[in-house]
Amino acid sequence: MRINRKTAGKGIIALNIFTMFVFLLVILKILPYEFISGGLLESYDAAVQAASTSIIMLIYGIPVIAAASGLIRVKDYRNFYKGWLFFALVLIVVLIYESSITGVIVVCFGIPLIAVAAGAIDDKEFNLFSKVYLWLSFMFACLNTLGNLLGATWFEKIIMGLVTLMQAILYFNIATSKRKRRPKSNNQRVKKRTNKK
Repeated sequence: MRINRKTAGKGIIALNIFTMFVFLLVILKILPYEFISGGLLESYDAAVQAASTSIIMLIYGIPVIAAASGLIRVKDYRNFYKGWLFFALVLIVVLIYESSITGVIVVCFGIPLIAVAAGAIDDKEFNLFSKVYLWLSFMFACLNTLGNLLGATWFEKIIMGLVTLMQAILYFNIATSKRKRRPKSNNQRVKKRTNKK
C-alpha cells in the first residue's frame, strides 16, 4: 500500500516524538533505564547521557524529515535552515567529544540536505541529497529494528521494535515515491512563450 509522502513524513515525525517521550520517561525514572540501549547500560547516569543525546538527535532530525518528505517548502525557510546547519555542525563536534560514532554518522546523513535548504548548495541537488538521506535513514532504521529485536527487555523487543520497523517502512515509502512537481503558474508559461519568440 502506497502512503502519501507528506503523510509518511508526519508519521516519522510522530514516531520520533514518541521515542523522545520514552527517553524522557527514562530520564524522569518513570521507566527503568534497562528499557533502552539493549539493556546494556550499567547505570542510571549512563542512561541519562544516552537518552539526552538521543533526544537531541531526534529533534535535529525533524526539520530534515520535513524537508525530505515535502512537508514544507524549504525556500520559505532559508534562514531557519542556515541556523540548523550551524546546529548540525556543533552537534557533530559534541558527538565526537562523546565518542558517539553512530550519532556522528546519523547527523552527517542530513547535512547535505540542510545545506541545500539553507542555500549553501544549489537547489538542483535537493532531490539527490533527499534520496540519499532517505535511503540511509531507511537502512539505519532497519539496523535499529534488528538491534531492538535482539534487546534484553520485552519493551525494546515489542514496543521499540515495532516503532523502528514502522519508521523503516515509512522511510522506504518516501524514498521510493516520486516527488510531485508543482504545476507552472500562468506567469511562468507566459515568460516561456515570450522567450521562445
